Amino acid sequence: MSGEYFTGSLIDSEKRRAFRHAAFVTPEDFRVPAGLSPADVKKAEKKVEKKKLAFVSMIDALPQNSVTPGCRFIVSEDYKASVLFDPDAAAEWLEALEEQDHITDFYIVAEDEKQFKALKAQVDDLVGPLIVQEEEKRPMSAGFPANVAYFKLDFLDKDRVELGAAFREILPLLWMKSGATGPSPTLPEGPLPDVFVPESSPFAVLLNETRVTAFREALLAREALRHVYVVTDAEEAFRAISGELRIALIARNPDVEFVQLYRDYLVNFTINTRAEDAAAGIGGVA
Repeated sequence: MSGEYFTGSLIDSEKRRAFRHAAFVTPEDFRVPAGLSPADVKKAEKKVEKKKLAFVSMIDALPQNSVTPGCRFIVSEDYKASVLFDPDAAAEWLEALEEQDHITDFYIVAEDEKQFKALKAQVDDLVGPLIVQEEEKRPMSAGFPANVAYFKLDFLDKDRVELGAAFREILPLLWMKSGATGPSPTLPEGPLPDVFVPESSPFAVLLNETRVTAFREALLAREALRHVYVVTDAEEAFRAISGELRIALIARNPDVEFVQLYRDYLVNFTINTRAEDAAAGIGGVA
C-alpha cells in the first residue's frame, strides 16, 4: 500500500534552514561609492536604498519597512528572514544572528559562490538546524502491530484456587479487574514471589501475609493504585493488613480498593449456585 497515515502524535523534527545566494546582484550595488561630494553621497544613498527596497520586495517574509537608512543587513526578532547586503559586515551580521533561532531563510549577497558557501557554513554553525514539531506519519505499507490479546475462559479446580496453586491462571483476571492498564503481567517460572508489584499496572498482590512490611515499602512511591490484593484465609488478618496499608497508601492513592484472596475470587466466580452458598464454598469455580 502506498501513502501514509497521520498518527496524531507530535514529534520533534530537524529541518534545514534555507540559504539563497543573490547572484543577480553584487555587494557593490548596495554600497555608496567612495570619493563622492556630499551632494552626490546623498543621491547615491537614496539610489542604494531604492535597490534594497526593490530587493526586499521580492521576499514575502520581509516588509519593506525593515530596510533602514544605511543598513548593511537585516536581522529582526519579528521576521523569519534575514538579508546580508554587504559581506564586509558579515561579522556584525553573525553577531546579530546569535539566539535568533526563529529565522528560517537567509538571503546573502556575496562576491562569488565561494564566499557565499563560506558565509552559509558560518551561519549553519551558529544557529544549527531548525527544530519543529510536526505530526508523526506512518507508512501504510508498514501496517500496525497486533493490539488484541486473547484469553481463554476455563474452569479451575476450587481446591487449587484455595491452596494458592492457581495464581498464574487468575492473574489476568486481577489485571482486568484493575482496568487492564499496560501489558498483561506475567510471572517467571518457579516458586511464586511473596509480593507481586507490576510496574506498569495499577495493582499489587501480597501473596505472603508475613511480608507486609516489605510489601508496604514497595508501594509507598506508587500512585494511582486501583486494587491491592491480599492473600489470606483469615478475615481478621485481612482487615488488619488492609487497614495498615490503607493508612500508608491513601494519600497518593485515594481510590485504592483492598480485595481478599482467594475468598473474594471464589465468591465472584463460583457458578451454578446461590451467592450465600458460594460464600460457604459450595459450587464450581470458573
